[in-house]
Amino acid sequence: MIPSGDDIVDVQFETVGPSAPTARKPRRPADPAPDRGLGLFRTAERRPAGARKPMPLPMFAFIATLSACASFYVAGGHALFAATAAITKPVAPSGIVLEDTATRIDTSGGRAVFVIHATIANALDVAGIVPPVAITFERSDGAGSVTHTITRGERLAPGERMAFTTRVPAGDYAGTEPRIALVTRR
Repeated sequence: MIPSGDDIVDVQFETVGPSAPTARKPRRPADPAPDRGLGLFRTAERRPAGARKPMPLPMFAFIATLSACASFYVAGGHALFAATAAITKPVAPSGIVLEDTATRIDTSGGRAVFVIHATIANALDVAGIVPPVAITFERSDGAGSVTHTITRGERLAPGERMAFTTRVPAGDYAGTEPRIALVTRR
């Protein structure tokens, strides 16, 4: 059965306070420091006679900081440090060489692009990491040069060769021949 409007009663609430002002109860005194448990919470007079003093704050801060740094390193920071170490590794400039470079301009797609073919070879007796390749163009208006860098990073075994092809928009330097070189870091 659905209730009608006559069956619904509105309820009113009224907050009733104390009729006469009373004095507040005094606050309970603080609990005494424990005799057992963490010494951190014991007052000096409650420490046992042979107990040692608590650790000084600078020592505690040093240990906490050291623990936080160690936790960060173990939880993933080691990958961050390994990545920065890989970036700063020197690349042997004479062992990994650029060979058989060829460039042509391709206009089949409607825009002129340089198509650059090259081979990178490892002439070292040990495996090496391929450094970035820099392709430098002189602007046709004589306003300087533009360098495109291709990041590599592949590992080449001794005597191994790797061919690659890249496309660079011709832009302002359609009439110039690019210079191609390996970027060496020291």
